[in-house]
Amino acid sequence: MKINEEYPRMRRIFLSIAFFGIILSCNVLSAQSLLWKISGKDLVAPSYLYGTIHISDARVFEWKDSVFKYLEHCDAFAAELDLSMETMITVAGMMMLPEGQTLHDRFSRAEYDLIKDAVRSCSGYDLSMFDKMKPPALIAICFANNQPGDLEATVDELLYKKSKSAGLATLGIETVEEQIGLFDKIPDSYVLEYFRNIDEQDTELERLIRCYRKADLDSLLILVQDEESGSLLNDELIRQRNHRMAERIIPMIHEQSTFIAIGCGHLQGNEGIISLLRKVGYTVDAVALSNDRYDLH
Repeated sequence: MKINEEYPRMRRIFLSIAFFGIILSCNVLSAQSLLWKISGKDLVAPSYLYGTIHISDARVFEWKDSVFKYLEHCDAFAAELDLSMETMITVAGMMMLPEGQTLHDRFSRAEYDLIKDAVRSCSGYDLSMFDKMKPPALIAICFANNQPGDLEATVDELLYKKSKSAGLATLGIETVEEQIGLFDKIPDSYVLEYFRNIDEQDTELERLIRCYRKADLDSLLILVQDEESGSLLNDELIRQRNHRMAERIIPMIHEQSTFIAIGCGHLQGNEGIISLLRKVGYTVDAVALSNDRYDLH
């Protein structure tokens, strides 16, 4: 299959991997808003920070017309990662196991068979097709193929496409190497536990969607079963990245008015991006969203 035909699928799989960030951090948010206005500190124009969820269920973007209005009043769009085809081709290569290694080297026969059955159940694919992919990619494949899909793309993809069609500059806050390097630290035990509990995942996703739609993000449950692994991942996938992204967002918003779309799990908390921006003097205010009402002032 040609690369340009595979591109949307690769991008969706990568965004599904990024979904780990939401799962691992969903207990730290408390504000009832997904969109935030950044101003102050001699900014020529305000920028906006939007908490996304990396899925294609229409229920999580019912207010998209309102969001698009804010997006269109900016000069640039920034996501966690540049979502261009070139980037996704790089991502696809880095999702592969080292040369000579397969999933059989990472899991016992019993574990492999368990994952094989779960992958077939949730995606319709045989695990042999993915024998050379890194274990976290298996969760992403299942997740990407097990969504309602009543949006034409994920929230992040829709924002990216809208930005391109509106002629905005499109930016990535992090590099592919940084993000894949973090996902490489997700333990195989976490992947195995996910597939052991595959029947529970739809229920957990529905719970997440309900809370996201209300922006009641501190009500979300942590979906990590392994406390020790969860603590490690929270620190590296969330806290450290928050500091890095906040540092990189600052020059972007001084360069031009920027619409920043990142996983909602990165917004709040003592070391969330909102707090980090406020600590260095920026004003960050919640913006109410609706289908037919918005305020650009």
